[in-house]
Amino acid sequence: MKTLLLLITLTVLANASYEKAQEFYENKEYKSAIKEAKSSTNEYSNPKLHLVWAQSEEALGHTKEAMLGFERVVLLDDSDSESRLHLVSIYKQTQRDSLAKDMSKELQNYQLTPEQRSSLELLESEEINSFKAKATLSAGYDTNINVSASADALDDYNALVNEGEIATLFARLNASLSYINDLQSKGGWYVRGDLKAYYQNNADAHYYDIFVGGLEAGVGYAGNGYTFYLPLAYDRVHYLDVDLLSQVAFKPNVNIVLTKELVLNINARYTNRSYSEDKYKGMADSSYGGGAGVYYLFGKNFLYVNFLYEDFSASETIHFRFIDKQTLTASTGVNYNITNWLVGRLDYRYRNGEYKDTRSDSYNQVELKFSHYFSDNYELYFSNRYVNNLSNYVPAEYTKNITMFGISANY
Repeated sequence: MKTLLLLITLTVLANASYEKAQEFYENKEYKSAIKEAKSSTNEYSNPKLHLVWAQSEEALGHTKEAMLGFERVVLLDDSDSESRLHLVSIYKQTQRDSLAKDMSKELQNYQLTPEQRSSLELLESEEINSFKAKATLSAGYDTNINVSASADALDDYNALVNEGEIATLFARLNASLSYINDLQSKGGWYVRGDLKAYYQNNADAHYYDIFVGGLEAGVGYAGNGYTFYLPLAYDRVHYLDVDLLSQVAFKPNVNIVLTKELVLNINARYTNRSYSEDKYKGMADSSYGGGAGVYYLFGKNFLYVNFLYEDFSASETIHFRFIDKQTLTASTGVNYNITNWLVGRLDYRYRNGEYKDTRSDSYNQVELKFSHYFSDNYELYFSNRYVNNLSNYVPAEYTKNITMFGISANY
């Protein structure tokens, strides 16, 4: 009899499997899924088995058992971001605040800008008083630093200055800082400020060296699953060997959590640009616009789609050509952790510009980037960007390619 019972037990264990547990889970037979998972001792080294086990416990409201299950998944598969997200939620529910904070830090997606990371933190957290920062030092090669049509095209067009494309090596420094202070203990009003600085030095074309400095500050409100923010921004640009322009902008925006993974952004803007040098004053303009975007966040990965409409009009009575225009910009991209040491990112941007002066432009930009995080906060990356602008105004037709290597520090 004992022998028969032993044989029956061994047969049950042999037939137990992750696939059967998964099937029970998909059919919402959670107790059967847990029983099957527990019996699948020969697959205890499989993180997928513990994941379906933890999900079944969670579906039944067994918080402690689900937590232990997701912890087993993370131990077996350190790259499983989905289980980490579940653990952050459970740790918060069970007042394990220090564990939730540590797990949230591990989930930081440094491919997002400090401004974007601050916005995401605001949506996810109850109390905020934090800085986010990023600094990037890079070197690269630009095949068309002056954004020019080819010399042959300009010759055919009978342009007066046929400089053509200028290629150059360059060094670039890009830094940004974001700060948020939640004025109340849980949600409610908050203040925020963002600083940015961008400098590029060109080896063979110093006339096109550029520096951009910017400040943005405002007040916002964080509700249950949404935020709105009312910032004022000021930027100053040094370019073409002069203190070229200053820009003031008002950019209200709203973020709405549609699901745990989907975030909707709705934004509007008003911008006014003025130029310091008399010879450029006729380029001054003002613009208004609005747009929307959707971000799909899954672990450390994300997808996004954005649309933006803008209407530009000249600020001066006597002004340059091609100031009055309307543009529609569409952007999309994906950021994906290929392995636990390599991140890939692909972005595409299209912009259509319709000018009052019977000019029409179609701008296309594709960028591919690979990143390696050699420690928690440091990134080595390689990127390549290709740009092609088509236009019925020949001097505005151009192509360019920018290749870069760089290192970033993220905090």
